[in-house]
Amino acid sequence: MKQRVRGHLPAAALAMLVLTGPARVEAVALVRAVRQITAPATTRLIVELSEPAHYRLERSIPRPELGVPPRLYVDLLDTRLDNAAVASLALPRGPALRLRATQRDGTTTRLVLDVPGLTEYGVFPMLDPFRLIIDVRGTPREGTAPKATPRMEPRSDTASAPAPSPQQRYAAPTPAEKEPDTHVASVPRSHGAQPAPSIPGLARRFKIVIDPGHGGKDPGALGVGGAVEKDIVLAIGLQLRDRLQAAGLDVVLTRDTDVFIPLEERTARANAEQADLFVSVHGNASSNAHLAGVETYYLNNTNDRATIRLAEMENGLRSMTGSGRSHDVAFILSDLIQSYKIDESVALAEHLQKAVVAGIGAHGWKANDLGVKRGPFYVLVGAGMPCVLVEVAFLTNQEEGTHLAQPAYQQAIADGLLRGIQRFIENARVAENL
Repeated sequence: MKQRVRGHLPAAALAMLVLTGPARVEAVALVRAVRQITAPATTRLIVELSEPAHYRLERSIPRPELGVPPRLYVDLLDTRLDNAAVASLALPRGPALRLRATQRDGTTTRLVLDVPGLTEYGVFPMLDPFRLIIDVRGTPREGTAPKATPRMEPRSDTASAPAPSPQQRYAAPTPAEKEPDTHVASVPRSHGAQPAPSIPGLARRFKIVIDPGHGGKDPGALGVGGAVEKDIVLAIGLQLRDRLQAAGLDVVLTRDTDVFIPLEERTARANAEQADLFVSVHGNASSNAHLAGVETYYLNNTNDRATIRLAEMENGLRSMTGSGRSHDVAFILSDLIQSYKIDESVALAEHLQKAVVAGIGAHGWKANDLGVKRGPFYVLVGAGMPCVLVEVAFLTNQEEGTHLAQPAYQQAIADGLLRGIQRFIENARVAENL
């Protein structure tokens, strides 16, 4: 199950929060590896397990007179250590100093994380394959550069999953793909568009991370005429990057080639870049070929069934032809590190939604405005900045799927995304001057 906690150190010496993991745990899970993504003020640890596991979280306040820093304790129930290298992990940057793992009572693995300047934290699982994500935010260590390059640990090849069928929207990592894919998609970078005007005063203040969805072994949605989501959104992302840079903005792509990046690494990279905005670009799909239009999402719970189905697909929990895993998913609560950016995320979503619909229309095409919605998308979890996911069109709609393969249509979408970002920044500038 997916649950999240926003933490502040309590007045009491020790407080315990019990978090229930997936309801169905069928075997003792092996704790196989821990990956880290660190930046001056954030640390994300990805704990890889062989099976789903229950877990609980404890937090302690510091005891400076005893030399004890603030600590997080994460107990993984019905588990055992499978790799001695996990027992002690140095964290050379970020607010967390070190991670230690010990075997307790034979079937409980305890993770101890020392975070001297701890301010916020959270733990949540991701499924298929099962990983436990530990996020902490805190005071940067002395001497840490304010704009450090993200530290990325190599992904483990221990987790395994069956190979995807052609109909699957998401493919889980497999042992054979220990290294990123080397194939580079043949996609156009620009189509003669004129440079967009710069934004005086704010051009160098904002760093924007653009996230073209899917990639590598994960093709995303398959549309009419053989359209593949990962290629289309990469083409849009490259065009958007060029347009934003021409406007004088600082831009980072989570991927600029056809590589696979796990969902948990995307916002973590944005945090490590200390980005000001995160925009994930996707193409939509539905078994109903008549559905068409643009819709934009921010992170939050929802009871809307269509949104839940979409989130299952984007989260890698449902194939287009298979049954869902909604009974295994507890919807993301958006009150962790990203909670204080909810209002800004909604504003960003509204600007992008209006601008993309208008941009497509300005080029002579029709775009249904499906609105701004909330949804539990893994790729948005834990972001420390306004973040949204834009579904730019339906690949499974005959008209939109055909248009999406055209560079001019991709450019119209990129132009709309550019204008939406510009308007968000302009409004932020006005608000600061009030």
